[in-house]
Amino acid sequence: MCAAKSDVVKIASVLSTGVEKVLAANKKANMTNTECGKQQSRSALVQILLGLIANFSSLAPSMSLGFSAIALPALLAENNPHKLDDSQSSWVASIASVATPIGCFISGPISDRYGRKSALISINLVCFLGWIVIAVAYYVPQHQYLILLIGRIITGLSTGLASMPAAVYMAEVSSPSLRGMFTTWNATSFSLGVLLIYALGWILQDNWGIAAAITSIFPCVGLVLVLIYMSESPSWLITKNRVEEAKKSMCKIFGADDYNTSVQEEIETLIFNKEKSRLSENFTNSTESQFTRNLKSLLRPTCLKPFALILTYFFFQQFSGVFVIVFYAVDIVKEVKVTMDPYFAICLIAATRMVAAIIVGFLSKRFGRRPLSLVSGGGMTLCMIILAGYLVFITEGRISKEQFSSLGWLPISLLMTYFFASTLGFLTMPFAMAAEVFPGKIRGMATGLITCLAYLFNFIIVKVYPMMMKEMGNYKVFFFYGAMSLMGTIFIALFLPETKGKTLQEIEEYFGRKKNRKSDNGEGEEIITLKASAA
Repeated sequence: MCAAKSDVVKIASVLSTGVEKVLAANKKANMTNTECGKQQSRSALVQILLGLIANFSSLAPSMSLGFSAIALPALLAENNPHKLDDSQSSWVASIASVATPIGCFISGPISDRYGRKSALISINLVCFLGWIVIAVAYYVPQHQYLILLIGRIITGLSTGLASMPAAVYMAEVSSPSLRGMFTTWNATSFSLGVLLIYALGWILQDNWGIAAAITSIFPCVGLVLVLIYMSESPSWLITKNRVEEAKKSMCKIFGADDYNTSVQEEIETLIFNKEKSRLSENFTNSTESQFTRNLKSLLRPTCLKPFALILTYFFFQQFSGVFVIVFYAVDIVKEVKVTMDPYFAICLIAATRMVAAIIVGFLSKRFGRRPLSLVSGGGMTLCMIILAGYLVFITEGRISKEQFSSLGWLPISLLMTYFFASTLGFLTMPFAMAAEVFPGKIRGMATGLITCLAYLFNFIIVKVYPMMMKEMGNYKVFFFYGAMSLMGTIFIALFLPETKGKTLQEIEEYFGRKKNRKSDNGEGEEIITLKASAA
């Protein structure tokens, strides 16, 4: 049996070598044919348009993140005959985070089985339903709490569904030189969604029902855009052996009218990578379930190593308070003694985050993921520590009324700087890197699972925030967020590799390589080089 298996592996090796030689010859011939003319590349304009369409579907789901911030003041108002208690209000804020991991988990299988385009369609359908239910809750005060929870669960589900498909899609259709920018666009759309819901809260104040009804328009527009203008990912089509469809889709991405040599090279590379991945695996029993095969794929080093790294990054992202402030923005603005209108203050904070989200795409392309993550963690740590110290001085009466008035700009400035710094790395990079570090055949499931766990962290920290504030006091809570930011920064400095400028195949091969510290024959040299470049 072992001998037979060995023979099969040898045959697979020979086949793989043969495929490599054929594709190398084809590539050489194609390069020869294009030496006299300009090599065509993927159309940057087409990529930008696809990125805008894909990420538009994340707007309404992301607005669910900030909805509790604008709704809770009205729901907790003393003049509200149906006023919620503290426990109910914490559930309104956090219950969306219970449903979000479910959406994250099923988004992977939907994306892998039915395609990236179908995953985006499902996001818009679910999100529309959720916002309509929330709008109805406003006008049924007798059963408002229950209906509101149902709506929050559905919109939370859509947030989970939207967490990765757009980023995965853009990671697959974009060129390596632009991929870093495009994979951060999902975070940009999430930032824009939070800004939009805060702006609606500022304009409409206590009328969160109208805000929900307006928000329900966005998934309708997103659905139309995806159905009419989006082409399916060629990478996904190749994994499903739909080569002709992949060729047509790749032609659209290149902005090409026909199947030219540049498109041919891309398709051949995708086919080769698929065959190489298939031949390198151990042959499994034909009766083995898809779940078992996926589980084995998840436990391989090419998936397990990046999974552990990105999950740890997500842990520090959530427990450093990045999302807590989004969910309880108005309450936190009041806690840190901001003197201006709290609704206007949170719009300023969200606008700062939006600006940073736009900038980070370009900075990521230039500097990479790792340096920005380090700057982000350092900035967050400083802001939280200074803010906590400021609150200690106020609590202990070390700041007079005159000094307090003159320092009114400090807390809002610290919150804005904190959000700017977090968006440069801690907020955006875990999502962006999760879209590119996993093998193609398991990418959808792996990214769905890891964001599922990330939102479980989110539920925990959002649910316990009122209790932490009550038991610890405001300055100790912000000291805690600062400490978690510092620990996250140390983790990044020690363990996080750089993926800037690497193809998806190179990233997969990097995580699949075995370390060899005894590099007497030079086999360990490439690992050392990669790590040095990451630093």
